[in-house]
Amino acid sequence: MNKQLGMFSFLRDISFIGVSVDQKLYLKRGFIRRFFTWMHENCNNGMIKPINLNVFKAEEAEKAFRFMTTGKHIGKIVIRIRDEESNRIAKSGFTSTKKLMVTRKTYFNPNKTYIITGGLGGFGLEFIHWMMFLGARRFVLTSRHGVRTAYQKFILERLSSLGVKLKQFDTKVVVSTHDCNTTEGTKQLLADAQELGPIGGVFHLALVLNDCLLENQTIDKFQETIDSKTKAFENLDKISRELSIDLDYFVVFSSVACGKGNAGQSNYGFANSVCEHICESRRRDGLHGLAIQWGPIGDVGVLAESEINTSLAAVVKQRVNSCLEVMDKLLQSDNSIVSCLVRAKRSVLSGTKESKLVNQVWVALGIDPKTTPNHLTLGEIGMESMFAVELQQGLEREYDIKVTLNDIKNITIGMMKDFEVGKVDEMKSFAEEIKSCRAKLCKVKFIIPSDASIKLNNVTTGRPLYFLPPLEGIFASLEGLAEKIDRPVIGLNWTKEMEKMGSLKEITKYYTQLLKALEPKGDYDIFGHFYGALIAMKLLKKAPVGRAIIIDMLSEIALDDDMITDDYLVEIIMSFISKDLPAVMKAKIRRDTMSKPDVPSKMEKIASELKEFCGKSLVSRDLISLHENSFLVKIN
Repeated sequence: MNKQLGMFSFLRDISFIGVSVDQKLYLKRGFIRRFFTWMHENCNNGMIKPINLNVFKAEEAEKAFRFMTTGKHIGKIVIRIRDEESNRIAKSGFTSTKKLMVTRKTYFNPNKTYIITGGLGGFGLEFIHWMMFLGARRFVLTSRHGVRTAYQKFILERLSSLGVKLKQFDTKVVVSTHDCNTTEGTKQLLADAQELGPIGGVFHLALVLNDCLLENQTIDKFQETIDSKTKAFENLDKISRELSIDLDYFVVFSSVACGKGNAGQSNYGFANSVCEHICESRRRDGLHGLAIQWGPIGDVGVLAESEINTSLAAVVKQRVNSCLEVMDKLLQSDNSIVSCLVRAKRSVLSGTKESKLVNQVWVALGIDPKTTPNHLTLGEIGMESMFAVELQQGLEREYDIKVTLNDIKNITIGMMKDFEVGKVDEMKSFAEEIKSCRAKLCKVKFIIPSDASIKLNNVTTGRPLYFLPPLEGIFASLEGLAEKIDRPVIGLNWTKEMEKMGSLKEITKYYTQLLKALEPKGDYDIFGHFYGALIAMKLLKKAPVGRAIIIDMLSEIALDDDMITDDYLVEIIMSFISKDLPAVMKAKIRRDTMSKPDVPSKMEKIASELKEFCGKSLVSRDLISLHENSFLVKIN
């Protein structure tokens, strides 16, 4: 260990000479052998004398270390583990060794081969260097694509050049692209590794992340993450057992997402859990198996480039050199699962519990609330799922405010400021409003009907009233009105067949024929709102209409003269579709759609926001198609 030298010692006319031993030992060929021969030749003639010794008994180990710290000794301090036998040729009856508490150190056999899956990743390349300086000399690295980046090539060339300069660090590295997810690929990998030497260990670092909430997850992405972690590890365990390979190390790099949990990583957590069970099974069978649950790592790996602040989650990124230093101890553990993470220092905050909670949010987001606009949501600023989980749990635990993770991200900066000063009721009102809005939206079925008409109320007697379809194509916005009418109300649906119609004239003709089929005698009453009102006006000219009720009619002249722009129609459609959304959500959707370049992307954004807000409870099979049909009105 490098330490500063005290200058007081030089007052005694002593000299200090520094000798770079490693330069002589490693860079000058043949020096070690010549020095070894010279030393042994001169040990018996008195030229080389033993240095001074201060010998302590084994049970005095603590005393020996304390003596060493005083710096008063000259020579070596030696701990006698056991007394030497007087008869040096005795093969039995030797003195037993004292039992001492010691720390085991990790060592890798230079004659054995070590397999590292995902070894070309950021952590893997650092891991190779660490293993090499602890003895390992033969590696097989697996990668789906082989060497692709200049950095990977540079590291491998540097390892090779080190062996040229220093023979004792001569290292063989083989990059394998065999697919360990298959049995055949795993067998071929093990066969290639055994050609370099007996296999000493397997380290499973490979992973594929597809992080998102379960409601937005796809089966393929979910399965891809699980397979990337579990299949290779299962195959390596199974086939190494079948081949009776005695492994010194069988290790998987797991994650605190498995032990502690992390929103959006249920697939990754499950995959690591499977690997950990494999390690437990191996331990029960007397084989080596170790799962290391790492926290976020800062220098290399999948989180290296992400600017996250994990103070709210009570952990911070760990430096890779710290990981490797700790791993020396973890690899010697007798447990099957160990964990390593760095806890964040939490500052002691003063004030109310509301202000403490909100201040943690400010720290987590890394913002100044005084200069941040009140209308921005936590999601727009970039709140991580891990922080959202803690805020969600805090609101539920302390105030009985139950909201989803997506709802947390829709909370605005202004709402957090109000909450900070004690306006808890406003946050509760927001939670209730969201719950009510979600329930209303989930009752709406965004499905293009196959039937030509539908009953909109339960009245069976009286003169029917026929509702023409509104701009959004479904009658959700008119159902409340229909229920209050004391006569049968029948909605004339917009069906998929109508998407092929190229003009308002064809649409009017279709509804004329439909009404004739429903009321052969004519003299029927119709109701039209907005675009439906425009169709009603056309029917008054073409069909035997008795009475027509027209509300907020869309002007045909405005359509023909392009007075109604795409943005105006987007706004109208959004007002119909999102009328039950909270004001905060509406404002956010408007901001998001403004940044989209064209109408299809705007419609897709509105649809995705609705799906994210309602989750899988929303019946949204034809949501985007209904939006597109609304624009057929303007085109036609």
